[in-house]
Amino acid sequence: MMTATPPRSRNRFSLGVAFGALSIGVLAIGLAACAWQPLPTVDRKLPPEEVGAPVAYRLQVGDQLDIRFRHNPELDDTATVQPDGRFQLRLAPDVAASGLTLAELTHELNDQYRAELVDPGVTVILRTALPLRFYVGGEVNNPGEFLVLGPPLTLVQAIARAGGLKNSANPQQVVLARRGSSGKPQLYSVSYSDATTGADADADVVLHPYDALFVPRTSVANVYLFYEQTIQQFLPESFGFNKNF
Repeated sequence: MMTATPPRSRNRFSLGVAFGALSIGVLAIGLAACAWQPLPTVDRKLPPEEVGAPVAYRLQVGDQLDIRFRHNPELDDTATVQPDGRFQLRLAPDVAASGLTLAELTHELNDQYRAELVDPGVTVILRTALPLRFYVGGEVNNPGEFLVLGPPLTLVQAIARAGGLKNSANPQQVVLARRGSSGKPQLYSVSYSDATTGADADADVVLHPYDALFVPRTSVANVYLFYEQTIQQFLPESFGFNKNF
């Protein structure tokens, strides 16, 4: 003797199948969307001169300087780089310093003081330097702003400081944002994979102050995020549909 399926169970099963079919359909749409609208990538590589050895230290806001005059010690002075990147001296009331190396600032001061002194003989000494700042975001375990004293960090060291990569990270297309001499940010593509596997020794680039790294998600991770945001949260457990497929 056959037993009829209770109406409530049949309805639950039908709704589960309907939502399952709907989720598969929407997931297919998500896959198609990722195929037709990929996330923008940055293909621009760092110039060769910015890849290798650390560059000379560049002054930043808050750095304290000693200004010494070889032939006129009465003009010796101290200065702090102000929030606008400048500082003032008795005979040089407006000196731009932020972003310059000590050698460049020394040359600039000697030029300015030649209007008052035949042989200025200016020497600039860095008395106190602030910690270097850099930023790591995206698919890392501990994103944020980081400070470092001493030599600048490399790409691999910076990501290690940020807790390493998540499983969803795309290690081959890390984006490096760096401000050039014009002040406008430039975007470059760097490969964490190449740096850690030895495929390219130059891939472990040295960071500059205020550099920002962004680690994007993989295409698979984007699809899964799309699934979570558009499907999974709307499927009640009571429908009997297994969401963890």
